[in-house]
Amino acid sequence: MSNALAIATVTQTLVNRVTASLAGSLVTGPQVSTLRPDDSNLQAAESTPRVNIFLYQVTPNPAFRNADLPTLRQDGTRIQRPQIGVDLHYLFTFYGSDLTLEHQRLLGAVARYLHAYPILSRSDIEAVESMKDPSGVAYLASQLSEQTELVRITPVDFSLDDMSKLWAAFPEINFVLSMAYLASVVLIQTDDAPPGPALPVLKRQVLAIPFSLSSITSVDPQSVVLAASPPTSINLIGQGLNIDNMVAFMTPGNSNPILASVGAGATPQLVPVTLPAGLRPGVNSVQLIQAAASPLGSPPASPVLSTSNSMTFVIVPAIVSLSPASPPGTLQAVVFPTVAPNQQVSLVLNQKGGSLAYTLPANPHPAETDTFSFSTVFPNLTAASAGPSSVPSGTYLARVQVDSAESQLTVDASGTFSGPTVTV
Repeated sequence: MSNALAIATVTQTLVNRVTASLAGSLVTGPQVSTLRPDDSNLQAAESTPRVNIFLYQVTPNPAFRNADLPTLRQDGTRIQRPQIGVDLHYLFTFYGSDLTLEHQRLLGAVARYLHAYPILSRSDIEAVESMKDPSGVAYLASQLSEQTELVRITPVDFSLDDMSKLWAAFPEINFVLSMAYLASVVLIQTDDAPPGPALPVLKRQVLAIPFSLSSITSVDPQSVVLAASPPTSINLIGQGLNIDNMVAFMTPGNSNPILASVGAGATPQLVPVTLPAGLRPGVNSVQLIQAAASPLGSPPASPVLSTSNSMTFVIVPAIVSLSPASPPGTLQAVVFPTVAPNQQVSLVLNQKGGSLAYTLPANPHPAETDTFSFSTVFPNLTAASAGPSSVPSGTYLARVQVDSAESQLTVDASGTFSGPTVTV
């Protein structure tokens, strides 16, 4: 990477490039200089056609302003040399006889050449780096030719106002024909010793794991009644289902997925899955997850390569028992599976052989539970109010509703709902 001599190397390379371009101007004996525009040697320049290249500003390069990485490790050893990226702003001024338009011919030749060859080639820079002063010292050995980013020369679109402000820096001289160019980017590093090589690789391992894209179109059945024993299974139906994938379930009241394995007999179109413990009644979701197992066992959590879409199904609560309880006017129900504390639970009663129907909210349950109490008394109603103040005595068909999932009723041989029932 280039050192502190890089800026001067760019300027001298421009001098050489511009000198080579002037043959097309048909101007006799033009010169190229790097003086200030108000230098006395330029005041009588009409007699000597000339192109003057003046570096008037150096600015940080926006792309490399924040690109510098840490240069030292915690133990003080060097990671890399500090580096600054700069842009160089040049003012090209053209001198010659107005009678024969020498200054305009010189500008045309330079503009044409720099537009055709805007990149400072490594060979041109190497020629400058090998230049020596009278004592034999390579005074421009900047190593700019080794820079990864090549330096590009582009014209600057100066307005008349911008150009007048620039020439206002030289109040003692008159304006001459000029053009501005930008040279970008020049990367300058310190002369510190380069960092040592990185530690060698002890062991190379390349693990290629193809990933699959699975799509679940449906879950069969959509409504599931869990059985305590044996475990309940569902089928995932779709396309590209990978039998090596894990199955992840999301259930109400649980922010972490519950994992299960693909069952035997899986195909790319149908995957049987045994429902894991911990699922709660209500709307649940399922998706396939392809994880990459690390051959070294690290990191401990396998990275996820791909996931299928998520598909929902309903776990229907079941009434294990339902009976009157104390105090009087209370019904107690035991349901399966257990219910999360933030789920809404209600008891739906339909009078058997009658038309009365009631929905009783469960008493608060601050923890996960399977036992709920329901009051059959309506505390906000009085004898003067319309309707009864409590559930009238009788036998009722009962359903437990958890969120949007509702327990099922049994049907007898005649096709009539027969249970479960509770007597109030």
